[in-house]
Amino acid sequence: MRLLLKRWWWLLLVSLTVVGLARVRFDVEVLNLLPDGLPVVQGLRLYQKHFTGMRELVVTVRAPAAEQAESAARQIAESLRQETNLVAEVVWQPAWLEHPEQMGELIAYLWLNQPPELFAQLAQRLAPERLPSLLRETREQLATSLSPVEIGRLSYDPFGFTRLPETGLGDGAVFSASEAGFASADGAFRVVYVEARTALTGYRKCAAWLADIQAVVGRCQSTRSWPGGVTVRYTGAPPFTTEIATGMERDIQGSVLATLVLIVLLFWWAHRSWRPLALLLLTLGCVVTG
Repeated sequence: MRLLLKRWWWLLLVSLTVVGLARVRFDVEVLNLLPDGLPVVQGLRLYQKHFTGMRELVVTVRAPAAEQAESAARQIAESLRQETNLVAEVVWQPAWLEHPEQMGELIAYLWLNQPPELFAQLAQRLAPERLPSLLRETREQLATSLSPVEIGRLSYDPFGFTRLPETGLGDGAVFSASEAGFASADGAFRVVYVEARTALTGYRKCAAWLADIQAVVGRCQSTRSWPGGVTVRYTGAPPFTTEIATGMERDIQGSVLATLVLIVLLFWWAHRSWRPLALLLLTLGCVVTG
């Protein structure tokens, strides 16, 4: 009877340990480690969930010359666009430069989203009875203007569709060849915006997705057409989450294992007995997992 009770005791202890180990998870999300009752923490969680781009990755390209940076960014974008299971969208230059055939639709969309009074002014300016005078004004501007930008714009846009009032410039600068937001002034530094196909809900998913993206870029760098002297880096929410979370997980695992090994060595050095040592480790496991 006593032997049976001992066996049942061991079975109960092992069962509790297994249940506790099944509940173990390494939660290294920074906001999850903070107190839930703080309004600031709740606000940060809402902001991170609804406003920050957890699916958005920024790939930076730095090269000795603008031509090399442009070539590298184009190769990265084309390669990532082929990975439809990983990437939903890749943008490396303004839409009107990459898809000039969509310029008409883009201009119409921008005008339709103007305030009603501004759209009404456009309709009045393009009324049939005003078109002859509008064309005469455009012809006079072409004859007297010394600005190459204005001459080029008015030659292709005599009715002024590209003169969007929201720019505050009146010269169609929003559709110029400028690549602000995608390249530096000298063109030697460029960025490629990448959006993940699926939601990156956890840090492990972020790490796996980022590793796949880096593998695709690595294959680009190994091709013969890849320009020399180009440096590629990654920033945004996925790299930040991956670096912080994996670092915290590695630190936690290292601390737990080091503490466990130290306890085992000290206990064995003091008592030289396996049975109490096993009971101690089992108790520690129950405490940690509980």
